[in-house]
Amino acid sequence: MSYHVVFRPFLFLYHLGSRIIWSGLNKRSIWNFMLDFSIGFGPVFTWLLIFKNAGIIPHSIRPPIHVKLPSVMDHYLFSNMVGSLLTIICVLTFNYLLYVKYYQPEQSHFLDEYFPILSKPDSMEIIQECGILQNSNSDIDLEVQIELDSFTSSTATEEPLPCSQFDETLPPLEFFHTLTREEVANHENEINTKVINRLKLHHSYRPLNCWYFAPPLLFSLSWGLLNIDYLLKDPINKHKDLLAWVLYVICHISVPIVTAVWLYVFHPPGALKLYGITLGFQNICGVLTHLVFPNAPPWFIHMYGEDKQANYEMPGYAAGLIRVDIALGTHLNSQGFHASPIVFGALPSLHSAMAVMTFFFISYYARWTIVKVATFFFVVFQWWATIYLDHHWRLDLLVGLMYSVFWFTIVKHVSFGLNRVDEEFIKSRLRFNFEKGSTMGMRVFRNTRLQKFFDPLE
Repeated sequence: MSYHVVFRPFLFLYHLGSRIIWSGLNKRSIWNFMLDFSIGFGPVFTWLLIFKNAGIIPHSIRPPIHVKLPSVMDHYLFSNMVGSLLTIICVLTFNYLLYVKYYQPEQSHFLDEYFPILSKPDSMEIIQECGILQNSNSDIDLEVQIELDSFTSSTATEEPLPCSQFDETLPPLEFFHTLTREEVANHENEINTKVINRLKLHHSYRPLNCWYFAPPLLFSLSWGLLNIDYLLKDPINKHKDLLAWVLYVICHISVPIVTAVWLYVFHPPGALKLYGITLGFQNICGVLTHLVFPNAPPWFIHMYGEDKQANYEMPGYAAGLIRVDIALGTHLNSQGFHASPIVFGALPSLHSAMAVMTFFFISYYARWTIVKVATFFFVVFQWWATIYLDHHWRLDLLVGLMYSVFWFTIVKHVSFGLNRVDEEFIKSRLRFNFEKGSTMGMRVFRNTRLQKFFDPLE
């Protein structure tokens, strides 16, 4: 056996590790990388810091705890006939306004800037004059269409295509076939042609199979879904206890982490940063609401009655999760909730808010419909678990959804938000800027066939 065969796995791990490090930096200094990481996850760390240190706030200056109010409001909004009718009308009205104002697809009839296309990066441009008069839009549309048509029909007879995705200096990755420059260039040309065709057809930089309508869709269905979840809370049994524990504890922690990795590896630079920002700011708003407007969870009323006065000396309670501790022979859930620094933080439900925000990002970026549908049902089952375990009212879950809709809408439309990230990603690909027009996975497996697997435009 040759030394090459023996050491080949170690060379593979070395080259793979080197690619991961340099692809993560993506031509940034370590300081710029740390700065970007701090911006993206700073809000999440701030939320955790506020939550963990909430217990040091003197009880004497904290506001009174609402015990009966959330129970009464929950019954009125979801179980009372008049309240339910008013809630449905308000939800549908607000949902319609939200869709019309922020989520109705906008088809711009021309592209925003000059940007070079494929084989002639210095000469072939989509012509767009900003600030033109409204009555000349049809002329611009025609001019853009002619430029795109003339480009796509001429690429077959042009000079050899430029190639930004091939790197001759990159050492080959063991166990992977290294593509030739011509193979990479042809694939890059094919993808960019598809991008051009999509721009001509949709006049939008949105990702493939994008569910841009997910926030108004989920909000419009929320009242009915929450009532279905409420009806399914009985009867109580061991199998439902374990399922609720997996959803409420395990998935609550793991799903956002997996989503963050997925966004970083498979999607445009900046998507992960926006996910961290939205998740962090919605949770900061949630925990501040817990501090200034504390509300008792359902287990408190079921244990003490609605006339019992709550105080900040009372320890936390795991409620339905105690049954899981008994089934598993452990005390982890009981001890964890007993030591919680915020006992009366039922409204809004951050379990609801985090699951919903994850669904919004996955429904926006995932190419596969089955992944979007699975995440939708994750939200529904997460809502059921919080109700079944006696930790939240339906009202808490609805308000958590509203927090997510608010922050996702802001981050989608703000100047540095999702719309900007999508636009920059497409333009960078068409400008042959590999650093800004590639995902982490594409950079790690550059010059190999696996690079296509990590390309969201594939």
